[in-house]
Amino acid sequence: MFPLPLPAPQFQPDPPGGPLALEKAVKLRLAPLAFADGTPLTGDAIDRIGVHLYRAAAGADEIWNEAEQRWAPAPPDPGALTPLPLQFQAGEALPWQGLLVAAGQKDRNGAPKIVAAAGGQPRYRLRAFVKAHRDGGLYQGLSDASADLVFVSLADTQRFAVSLDSGDAQTCTRVRLLLKDGALTPAGYVEIRSDGGREVEIANCAPGGAVRARIVLLDSGDIRLEPATGRSIVLAGPLDAGIIRFQPHLGGPKQEL
Repeated sequence: MFPLPLPAPQFQPDPPGGPLALEKAVKLRLAPLAFADGTPLTGDAIDRIGVHLYRAAAGADEIWNEAEQRWAPAPPDPGALTPLPLQFQAGEALPWQGLLVAAGQKDRNGAPKIVAAAGGQPRYRLRAFVKAHRDGGLYQGLSDASADLVFVSLADTQRFAVSLDSGDAQTCTRVRLLLKDGALTPAGYVEIRSDGGREVEIANCAPGGAVRARIVLLDSGDIRLEPATGRSIVLAGPLDAGIIRFQPHLGGPKQEL
């Protein structure tokens, strides 16, 4: 088996220059290929071409095993594994092309194959892999790693979101409408619940996202008003009430007016 030099794969976000979104396929590109002596490596001589997906891990990278649908320690020679295929597109500067689809891909246990990064992790990388032949000799190459792929979720970059507790509109028992501020932290929400009762909660949030004040329409029909700590409930107009039950400022049992 003779060595085969390969360029590192390149990738392009959608839109170009933007972040890598889980919900959008990543365009993969590979430069024209050649044998070590400079002879162009064309399709007729290629037996297998593609890219392997790696995940950065403590100590050593892991590789995606497509046959077993799992991440595994990366071997020095991934020739026994199935790469993500590339197709030749004539007339292109980077003619070997493919797509990496992240959304909806699961491992054998049902966990996402690729996830959005938190604190810069996890990070993924690509390596091109080619098997070829020439004049009765067999050639194989594994490229250096691409630049890191760090994914975000479009849901995390949108200021308005609707979320379901189960992710399924047919079985959910909680629905939340949330608006984020310019820093993408919660500004406030409305939540409707039917798990054990029927409640509606309206709240605003502090700049860090913590709940500041809330109104809850309870299943009993009561209305709970909860101002932020140290703040007041302010009535700007007349108050027309029946019985008012209150706690005296100096303590003691509640009294009624």
